[in-house]
Parts: sequence; structure tokens; C-alpha cells
Amino acid sequence: MKLAYPIATPEVRSPILGVQGDPEHTLPALRDAGYEGVEPFVADPTKFDVEVWARLVERNGLQIAAIGTGPVVSDDKLTFTHCNESVRRAALARAKDVVRLAARLGAQVNIGKLRGEILPEREAETRCWMRVAFTEMCEFAAAEKVTVTLEPQNRTIINNLNTTDQALSWLRELALPNLRLMLDVFHMAHEGEAFAASFETARDVLYHVHYADTERRVPGDGRLPFAAFTAALRAVGYDRFVTVEIKQEPDALTAARRSAEYLRPLLSQS
Repeated sequence: MKLAYPIATPEVRSPILGVQGDPEHTLPALRDAGYEGVEPFVADPTKFDVEVWARLVERNGLQIAAIGTGPVVSDDKLTFTHCNESVRRAALARAKDVVRLAARLGAQVNIGKLRGEILPEREAETRCWMRVAFTEMCEFAAAEKVTVTLEPQNRTIINNLNTTDQALSWLRELALPNLRLMLDVFHMAHEGEAFAASFETARDVLYHVHYADTERRVPGDGRLPFAAFTAALRAVGYDRFVTVEIKQEPDALTAARRSAEYLRPLLSQS
């Protein structure tokens, strides 16, 4: 398994659980800390020079683990289930922009909060909007040879698709060949999931993984069993990237270095 760290692309305004700042400095710092990849968190790919940014990543010998879409929501308040139709259309258009970026970078696009909330007073209609958006996005992504991943997030973050089983049901319902699953152990722990069983259940569609300790701390600073997580992932044949998505305390690069020091020996075990 390979290790990655989140990094904000230049146009992102809101804080992320990752590095922000001049990539001329942050990219070599992450490389030197032992990371093999980065996971760009993107708001609007049309607002920065993708080619310049991509060349910086390549020059530092880093790969793209995945592309996160959280800043589309935190910066611009776009979601697939917004009550305003023009906002829903804008969210889908932005998702397609991110797919084009993913095609350039050779990575998948992850959907977390971008899917939006289910409106209790319009539940069936809201789910329909979400289904239509996922379908159109994935069909567009398939033409670009891009995979889309769905991230279950815990109930304090969003009111739908909170668990591995719920997300797998959604994948079966949509039956889109390029829609896969991303699992985050922080959310899984909050929902009380049995980790090894969830990894086993999801093994055929598991495409990406996030690590964070309790309270989004540096792995090893809380109560979560990362050696057991890693062994369970290895047992189901997972050999892709693990991205560390944590609080940036005391600062981003210190958090990144400490995470790599703890996780690299676990991930590199045969």
C-alpha cells in the first residue's frame, strides 16, 4: 500500500484537513516526509493552471491518489440535492470539470458532501435528484475513462449513505460500472462498524481508503487500531493508496511527518 496526503489546489479558500500553501514548498516537503502521493482537494479546476500544477507534482515524483471534492461544497455551496435547480445544475457542471481534471491526472474523483443532504420533507424527490446527478456524472466520467468513488460519511456530517452497507446498497441500486467505494476509518468508527467485516463486504468495489485517528488526530495519537486496519485491508487484497485526512495540528507539515513516521512501517509490511 502507498501513502498519500491531502493538498489544497491553489484556488481553494476554505480550510481542509490537509496542506495548504505554496506547492513549490509543500510538495517537496511531503515527498521528503515519505509520501508517495497527494490527494488534491479541489473547488474549481477552471480557476488555476492545471498544467503548471501537474508538472510540479510530477517533478517531485508524486502520484495522484484521488481527487477530493469537499471544497466545491465548502467554498461554493454546490450540492447535487440543493433545493434550487440552478445550484444543482452548477454542482453537476462543476463535477464534470473535476472529472476532466481527473482524466488529465489519471485519478478517480471522490464524492462525499457534494452529494448533498436528503430533504426530509421531499425525501423521494431529493433521492431522485441525487440518483440523476450520480448517473449523469458517472456516464460523463466513463467517457473520460475516470472512476468515481462514493464516500460514506457519518451521521453528524451528512444525513444519508452513512455506512458501508448503505453505500453498497446505493451502488447496487445505481449499477454504474465506474462507481466504486472509498472508506474512511474515522467515519466507520463513528458508525460503530466492524472494520474487517466491512472491508471484506466491500472488497470487490473498494477503490480508496482514508486514515485518521479518533477526533481526526494523527494516527497513533488516539484509540484506533491501525495495525489491525492495515492487516484487514491486506487480507482482502487492497494494495492502493491510503490517504491521511486529519486535523493539521500543531501545523500541517508536522502532522504529515508524524503520520508518515507512524504509518509507513505498517503499510510496507509484506
